[in-house]
Formats: sequence, structure tokens, C-alpha cells
Amino acid sequence: MVQTNQNKLFQLTAQEFAKQRDTLNLIASENYPSPKVLQLLGSVWMNKYAEGTPGKRYYAGNIHADEMETYVQQKALEVFDKTGEYGVNVQVLSGSPANAMVFLAMLEAGDTIMSLNLANGGHLSHMHATSNFLKFFKLVNYDVTETAPGTFEIDQDDYRAKLREHKPKLVILGFSAYPRKYEFAQMAKWAHEAGALVLADIAHINGLVAAGLHDTPFQAGDAGADFVSMTTHKTFRGPRSAMLFAKTQHMPTINKTIFPGTSGGPHLHQIAATGQALLEILGEDQYPDGRTFREYSQAVLDTCQALEQGAAEAGLTVVSPTQNHLCLLKLPEQTDSLEFQRLLERAGIITNRNMIPFDTKSAWRPSGIRLGTAALASRGLTVPQAKELGRLIGDLAHSRTTEDAAKERSTALAKQLNWYYTESPAA
Repeated sequence: MVQTNQNKLFQLTAQEFAKQRDTLNLIASENYPSPKVLQLLGSVWMNKYAEGTPGKRYYAGNIHADEMETYVQQKALEVFDKTGEYGVNVQVLSGSPANAMVFLAMLEAGDTIMSLNLANGGHLSHMHATSNFLKFFKLVNYDVTETAPGTFEIDQDDYRAKLREHKPKLVILGFSAYPRKYEFAQMAKWAHEAGALVLADIAHINGLVAAGLHDTPFQAGDAGADFVSMTTHKTFRGPRSAMLFAKTQHMPTINKTIFPGTSGGPHLHQIAATGQALLEILGEDQYPDGRTFREYSQAVLDTCQALEQGAAEAGLTVVSPTQNHLCLLKLPEQTDSLEFQRLLERAGIITNRNMIPFDTKSAWRPSGIRLGTAALASRGLTVPQAKELGRLIGDLAHSRTTEDAAKERSTALAKQLNWYYTESPAA
């Protein structure tokens, strides 16, 4: 219960705490980090300025900050780089700025960037029709093609043709709403043969990559991406932050672009919290459920497949059967996806509407919804529960159940799931 003597911000925090605990979060880009991650985010690291890099700070008092940042860098490379060819900057604040650092570090005005079409699975930070970066850079999109009925995958022929025709300076490999596995080595080799640099954005799948359950862009020579960006709060299950890796020959330019080129003091609390997530991935510390990170990541994959199967059994159309942590579903033609998203939220199920490949509807009211299980897998969602949840979503879409009945079912399921945070300080 919210105490009346708390100010508005603490009251809203208590309300959000209860909402997250009592609803079912299927946002593919969200998760529940460990209590230790949250503890570090709210720690005394918040109080310290550390402009510069370890061993070369502009303010005094950074003895421990130097050691902490260096330690997190070491752990990041231990998790991801088996080649010895990469370095890492952990000062980037989020995923989109991380990608922008590569643009600003490596490109000149007028250069061409090639990325996956946003409407068919790409990401806003990879350039799009309304991107401010179009003031400086040209954009070319590669696309998907239907490789089997209802299955859309990267169009390799289109990709290679665009490389030959447009000779981009930078190619981005990565996605936001692509349920299939992304194979990096061949695409990186083709891009390098065409004279392009390669940025792999693995913000969505970096946890799966770290667990060894998805292909990795951290490879030797031309098979590897020149740059790898990632957020740390999706399948990685850390804080809202980011990391930017690069082949070692590019690290001096990347570092100078981040500081002093574009940024001031790093957010040490984010860096420390990212380090905690890395320790949990490495097994040097543990998430409260006691599972290894690989076991958790396998549960993400298994529950996503079950969620998709349940939705399909309830009459929703699967768009590209999932091979990762997210699935994409086409709603009935007459369904307003914005209103359906709102209906699901009232019923205690948090999702996002999403375009599907070659969608004929608008981005504001697209044809599909995107679902992911990284967050609920952290709370212990089982395969049978995921399948039942998929059926519930399908039943709502086809009006086979009521909002009130769905709310009752989702609330009951939420109560069965783990919740590892102590009571909100505003409660």
C-alpha cells in the first residue's frame, strides 16, 4: 500500500513496482536484472565523476574507479572474445549512442551505411527514413525474403547485390524484430570483400551469444565484425547500459570519439552494474534462482517456442518461426493492433505492436505484435505456462474470452512466478 506521507515520485515508484510484479512482461527488449545489479545502480558510484579513461582521469579521487572500470572491461572480453582481436569501451551510455559512436569515429560526410530495412526487422539506430543521421550519411537497406511459406529470412542475394552496387563504407548486421538466427561470418566476409567495415549490433541476442546458444560476430579475421555494439538489459539481464567492442586497431579511434569527442563523465554506477551481470554470466556470482546463465538462456528459447506454439494453436499466424528470444505474430486482419495492445495491458499482459515483413498497415497500427520471454524466464516461467499464455493471447485476439477472464488468468499466473526484489521503499 502506498503511504500518504511519501512524495509523488515514491508513490509512482511503488505503483510501478507493483505493476511489474503483478503483470506478465512480454516485451522482448526488457528483463529483470538481479537485486545486486539494482544495488550497484543505486550505489555511491553515482557520486563520482571520472572523465577520461582508467589511469588518465581529469579529476582526482578515481583510484577505485580505475580499478573497477578496468575489471569490467576484462570480464566483458572474457565473456565475448575468444580471438584476442578485440578491445572494449564500457563508457557508452546506451545502444543507440554506441552505434552512433561507430558512425562518428569511422565515417565521413557522404559515406553510405547499409542496414536491414527497419520495417522488416531492423532497428531505429541503424538509420531509417526519418533519421537525423541522413543529414550526414547515405542509407541503403538490404531486406528479407520469404524462404518458405510464412518464413522471412535475410535475402542473401539482395545483400550481395547491394554491396556491389552501392559500395557502402559501413554495413550493419543486427535487428530489432527478426525471429530467426543471424549468421554473421559469411555476411561479414562478403561485406569485407566489398571494402566495407562491419558493425554487428547484438543488443537483443548478446545474452544468447554469451551463453553459446547463438552464432557470434566475435570471430577472427574477415569473418568477424570490426565493431560489436550491445545493450546490457535485454537477454544479457543487466542494467540499462551498453558496451562497444572493436578490433584492437580501431579502439584508439573509438575511445577518442567517446571521450572527449562526444561525451563527458562516464556513468560509473552503470559500469559497475554491468560488471555484476558479467559475473553472473561467468558463474562467478549467481542470479537468485540458482540456475547457470546457460540454463536460463535455454529457458528463454524453450519458453519462446512454447509461447509461439500456444498462440498458433489459438489461431494467430506465426511470422517466421522463432529461433531466438522473440516471436512475431500476425493479428487477425480486422484487429486494430494499438487497441489490442491496450486490451492486453488491461488484462495484465505487456506487449508491443510491431510491423511484420512487407506490412501494408502503418507503423502506428501495424499488422502484428512482438513477444519475448527473456523477462518472464527470469521469473521462472515454464514451458507449459508459456504455452498457456500464448493460447490466452490468441483467445483474446479471437474474442473467445473476455477481458475480465483474461485478467483473472494472467493475475493467477503472475502470482505463481518468482519475484526477487524486496518491497519498494515507497511501499
